[in-house]
Amino acid sequence: MRKVTVQSSDDQFIVSIDKDAINKEALLQFIDNLRLESLAEKVDFGEDIEELGEEMKKEWWQTNKDRFIPKDEQ
Repeated sequence: MRKVTVQSSDDQFIVSIDKDAINKEALLQFIDNLRLESLAEKVDFGEDIEELGEEMKKEWWQTNKDRFIPKDEQ
């Protein structure tokens, strides 16, 4: 038997997953990610959102780079 099967009806995908294929927590996280992706597709962000994301990543990296790169290698 296959670990994952997908069936399709007119308005639904029906997914069956064997319990030994994935643990419950990982499955719930995957479903939550699907939900978030679906919501994100519906949001109409302005073009400046990418700029904001880059700024956030830059600030995060400046704050956290010492955790990943030794100071003598920076």
